[in-house]
Amino acid sequence: MRTVYINTKEELNKRKLKRIAKKLYKMNRKEEIVIALSKNLEENEELNEEISSYGLSILNGRWLFKFLLLEILEYLSKESGKEIETLTVAILIDKIDEIILKQLVEIARRIKVLKIVTKDINRYSYIEKELYQKEGIAIQITNNKNKSLVSVDIIINFDFNKEKLEEYNIDKYATIINIKEKVNFQNSEFNGKNINNYEISYNGENFENEDMKNEFDSNILYESYIYRKDTYANIKKQLQIDNVRLTKLA
Repeated sequence: MRTVYINTKEELNKRKLKRIAKKLYKMNRKEEIVIALSKNLEENEELNEEISSYGLSILNGRWLFKFLLLEILEYLSKESGKEIETLTVAILIDKIDEIILKQLVEIARRIKVLKIVTKDINRYSYIEKELYQKEGIAIQITNNKNKSLVSVDIIINFDFNKEKLEEYNIDKYATIINIKEKVNFQNSEFNGKNINNYEISYNGENFENEDMKNEFDSNILYESYIYRKDTYANIKKQLQIDNVRLTKLA
């Protein structure tokens, strides 16, 4: 898999957008690619739509974000002044994702209470049993819309959209981390935080130059270097080698 970097200062009309997308499609037929758009192009909706219409993947930092769940909890623990061992955390997820599942044990070992909130309780019930039998760790699998997200410090929202999130009674001081897509939960009583983005630092001296750092978002740039089909363990090892650190949540 190869990353194709798109960076241009010229004005892009409809014809040029279509030409770029078609060229990328032809490249992908010869070799599987992912696309990284520069800062001045990543918010170009027409370009994103043209590229996506060919079924091509555009990097946006979200793939990398879901490898950082424990780092997110550690960051928020320090920011709030609460010990991580005292936190109550809920993960909202309907579609099984192996990267998320691999981190459940790590998270459950560190915090006070872990809940998995999902519409498909039966699909996740084996995780609850396995963790308790093998690790002695008790977690909760639930979909109670009135109670499951009350008295929860941190909500890691993997794949609930805004409409679905609004069906739940959410603790008014909770911090909501939206992993898969940007969501802004609001109601008249909510005084918590919505977090939709992050910043990292990393050792990139071996694989990037100053021009790339200036033109591309750092999350997308680093994601482009490590994006591949690989095991969770191998990707995490790469993050350690590159000294990846979470520096900001926003």
